[in-house]
Amino acid sequence: MSTATATTTGPARQRAGLSEFGVVGLLAGLGALVIVEAGTIHESLASARTLGPKVVPYFVGGMLLVVAVLLAVDILRGGRGEQEAGEDIDLSHGTDWLTLGGLVVLVAGVGQLIPLIGFPASGALLFFGVVRLLGGRRLWLDLLVSIVVPLLAFLLFTEVLGIYLPMGAE
Repeated sequence: MSTATATTTGPARQRAGLSEFGVVGLLAGLGALVIVEAGTIHESLASARTLGPKVVPYFVGGMLLVVAVLLAVDILRGGRGEQEAGEDIDLSHGTDWLTLGGLVVLVAGVGQLIPLIGFPASGALLFFGVVRLLGGRRLWLDLLVSIVVPLLAFLLFTEVLGIYLPMGAE
C-alpha cells in the first residue's frame, strides 16, 4: 500500500465514503416503494382470518428500511466497504459503452417484439443478441442454445406451470 493511500485523512476520506450513502438511498427508496405498493393490494373477505397477501410485501419493505438504517449507521460510524480486487477483470479499462448501449437497445427492442412475434422467437433473438454482443465465438452453438433455452422455458411455463406466454400476433 502506498504512503499516500495509507495516510489519506480528512475531507478526501469523508468524500470517498459518501458514495456509499447511494446504496442507503436505494434501499430506503425501494423499501418505501414496496410498502406503498403493498397498501394497494386488495384482500378478499376469505383472507380476513388468515394472513393476507399484504403480509410478505410489508415484511420485505420493512426489512429493506431496517437494513438501510443499519447501513447508514455503520457508514456514519466509519465503516467502509472493501474494494474488490476485480478477480480477473482489468480495472484499467473503462466501460465499453458501445456494448452496453447495444444491450440496452436489444432488451428494449425485444420487449416490444414479444407481443408481435411471441415469447419463443423474441427470447431466441434476445439470447442470440446478448451472446454475440458479449463476444460469443461459436456461431452454431450460440444459435442452438438461443433457440433451445427460450423454447424450453416456454414449454415449462405453458405446459408445466400453466402460465401462458404469448405466441405472437394472431
